[in-house]
Amino acid sequence: MIMISIEATQTFFSGLGLAFCILSLILVFIPSKTKFGIISLLLGNVPLWSAIVMPKSLAPFMDFFHVNQSANLFVAGCIAGVACLILWYFITSKIMVIYREKFKAESKDHKEENQSAAEGENESYSGTDTLKNSEGANANPHLFDNLKVNDRE
Repeated sequence: MIMISIEATQTFFSGLGLAFCILSLILVFIPSKTKFGIISLLLGNVPLWSAIVMPKSLAPFMDFFHVNQSANLFVAGCIAGVACLILWYFITSKIMVIYREKFKAESKDHKEENQSAAEGENESYSGTDTLKNSEGANANPHLFDNLKVNDRE
């Protein structure tokens, strides 16, 4: 069995990590994807460090997937990096959808409990003059004091 060389392993994982990191760095500057970009940037450093620190232990991994040593492994690594980032994006988006659905269901139940408790308190104080919806009653009365409209003094 022919083992793949250490240089080929380093080239492949360097390409993979470089593509992952560059695309993650681009995502950092997109406002809606900043958090994902930062986490991906940190995750993209793993193949770069692997190429430097442990290329001997990664060579059997590449043999297992029958990587052709005569191919341009840097380009193959870059393609693998793009594919890994796309896969990572879809996995995290599905996890976040599930998390948000569960969180919204829990917060909805919590909000209903708070509303039912507040209604019970309002019924016990029915003789006083209270607002039914007191959430919007916290406006600042001095909000527009410094606003000068048609001031001709």
